[in-house]
Parts: sequence; C-alpha cells; structure tokens
Amino acid sequence: MLISTSLDLCKEFLEMLLNIQIENIRLARLEKTLDVDFFAKGIRLDVFVKDRTDRSFDIEMQVIGKKHLPLRARYYHSVLDVSILRPGETYDSLKENFVIFLCLEDIFGKGLPIYTFQSICAEDRNLLLGDLTTKVFCNALKYDKMPAEKLRTFFKFLLENKPDETDFSKTLSEKVTRAKIPEDTKRIFMTLQQEITLAAKEAFEEGYKKASENEKLKNSRKMKAKNIPDDIIAECTGLSLEQVREL
Repeated sequence: MLISTSLDLCKEFLEMLLNIQIENIRLARLEKTLDVDFFAKGIRLDVFVKDRTDRSFDIEMQVIGKKHLPLRARYYHSVLDVSILRPGETYDSLKENFVIFLCLEDIFGKGLPIYTFQSICAEDRNLLLGDLTTKVFCNALKYDKMPAEKLRTFFKFLLENKPDETDFSKTLSEKVTRAKIPEDTKRIFMTLQQEITLAAKEAFEEGYKKASENEKLKNSRKMKAKNIPDDIIAECTGLSLEQVREL
C-alpha cells in the first residue's frame, strides 16, 4: 500500500513537472546500480521508474555540489541506453528517457525554477534532433515560481523540510517519516554491511592466493592488452611488478 501510494505521488509529480500524461508507472528500482563494463564507471540511480510505454524516468536528489552536473546527466543518459539496448537490437528499440535533478540551489544562475534541455539544431532553433532524451534541472530556491501549486508545495517542503497546512504537504511529510530508518537500526545495518564487505574482501584475497600462477599471468596479459598500468595489474593479480613488466 505504501509503495502504491508513493508511485501515485511520483506519477503526479512527473506529470506536473514535465507537462505530460502518464497512464501508470512501475518502480524499476530504488537506488538502482548500473554497470555496463568492468572498466567503465557505474552509476547509482536514486529513483528509477518506467511507464507502460517503457519511457524511463531517473530522478536524482542533488543536495550539495553542482560541479559537472550537466556532464553527469549526459553520462547517465548514455549508461541508461547501453543497459537497455541488447545485442542484435536496432536503435529504434531505444525509448524516451528523462534524467531529472532536484537541486537545492540554482546551478545555472538564471533564476528559473525549472531548466529543461533537449537537443536542438543550432541553425534552426525549431528543429529538434529527436533523440528522445530530456535533461531537467529543478531549482528549489524558486519554488514559488513553479508552474503548479503542488510543485510549489513539494519544492518548498524539500527546501525547508517542514510541511505547511496543505493535504499534499502533509502526505509528503508522512511518507518521509515512515521511510526514515531509526538511528539504532541504521547503525546495526552499517555494522552488518561492514562485516559483509570484510568477509567478501577476505574471500576475494583467499581466492587469488589459490589461483594458479598461469591464471594470474593470463589475466595480467589481458589487462596489459587494455593498456592498464603495470602497478595496477600487479595489485589486482598478486604478481610482482617485475613479473608484470616482463610480460
């Protein structure tokens, strides 16, 4: 019931923000992690939802820091595409996707409540590229300029962290309260997570100790073929730096 109501709120929020109609949405995953290649940088999505037509919406909360945020949005789009398009599929299998940043400051300094970016032809500003990607940056500081009352309520709540007298604001506050993890539970979880990480690290190191020398050399050659520095190869495989350099 809690998830269903939260999805309804998310659907309503997206419709108001993007000025589109969404029949229904499903939660792809909270804090979804996408890794497209062993040596590529993975991403962790805050909230990732899809609608019935497989349009995807990635919603990111940006509390502090604005450095490289436009480039981060570009990378998120590319990783989403690579994770969706399977080998053998044609490019028209790609669906429309939105990367949305909820910012507590005005990262572009133009005083707009919402900044929406799409690919447009420089010579003809009316011509869209049609790559089905949209980047949205919300400026919570200008919550009073948002195009809908509930958006104004949401971003004011986001900025001030306290509800007003509206039903929508109270609903948001209730959702946040129910979603918070008690501090004791959080500490237990963090301790357990540390133990799991340590156990995984020890198992990983033990596995490398048991690996044959030939296997280590084989893996080292593969990494050298990718122009990975010798010192990193040595650290990963357990070989000495001299052994790696001799390959």
